[in-house]
Amino acid sequence: MAIPYKAAFTALRLARTLPAIPLAIGALAIMGCAKVVNDIGKNQPLTSLAGSEWGLADTEQFIAFKSKGEVIGHGGCNRFFGTYTQDGTTLKFGPLASTKMACMGGKMQAEAEFMKSIQSARRFEATHFALAFIDDKGETLMRLQRRDWD
Repeated sequence: MAIPYKAAFTALRLARTLPAIPLAIGALAIMGCAKVVNDIGKNQPLTSLAGSEWGLADTEQFIAFKSKGEVIGHGGCNRFFGTYTQDGTTLKFGPLASTKMACMGGKMQAEAEFMKSIQSARRFEATHFALAFIDDKGETLMRLQRRDWD
């Protein structure tokens, strides 16, 4: 008995597709696990600022915490550098030095506020994606977003 052409073609196509189904299911499972692991890390408290870089949204202002207590950044107009110490969530900045360029359009005022928030910070709260500087009264001075997260 001869198999009709259409039925033979369907059976052949199905035979080629079946091996791909377990691969597709496996790939989806792995992608799902990676998303869960990634989501877990987002909200975990960050215990060390060393090696991280943070910035204000939609600006060129940023601060980068280097190893050995060094800090560098850009206030929006000028670059700055200096030192910091961290003990748990306690944070203290040493003297910060900066370039002395003049800028127009409110950048000088924005930079002054950014630098004042850094110098006034005494404590921080951070996850892997968000950093808040807090003053000695418990007031949040500014919130920054992670810039170097891959």
